[in-house]
Amino acid sequence: MERQFPIGRFVYQPTEADMASFIKRLQTLPQRLKDAWANCSEGLRDEPYRDGGWTRRTVVHHIADSHLNMYIRIKLALTEDEPTVKPYDENAWATLPDGPVELSLQLIEAVHGRVVPLLQTLEDQHFDRRYDHPELLRTVPIREVVQMYAWHGDHHLAHIQLPTL
Repeated sequence: MERQFPIGRFVYQPTEADMASFIKRLQTLPQRLKDAWANCSEGLRDEPYRDGGWTRRTVVHHIADSHLNMYIRIKLALTEDEPTVKPYDENAWATLPDGPVELSLQLIEAVHGRVVPLLQTLEDQHFDRRYDHPELLRTVPIREVVQMYAWHGDHHLAHIQLPTL
């Protein structure tokens, strides 16, 4: 099993994607993460899931950070014309003390509890709204953001579920 990308790399589906299936994955992620964390042994929680990788605890905090940024970026794209978003150094964020993992799990639940109902109200043309991402040097449509973060959640969930090295 490939430990860095245990579910494979992200592949964007520009037009043929069923957005409801991606939104459903976002909707179920908080519970799936809670279950995975509960089933992750204490001994593995502070061990990297691969050589040079983050610990499983850091992965949970990272999901909270990343998905909070996703939510804000989606709202910006829906309320402004191609706003420029601020990138952040996820590796630097990962080194900061984030408190108990349970708070990050609650934050993920709250963020998804807000973003999922919002996404479920969108018409197809809303998913074409975009934001400018200076690191990527392009604009990113909400359609891609939703797909990418559905993958992102599943990707890191798989890291938490990986057996010991």
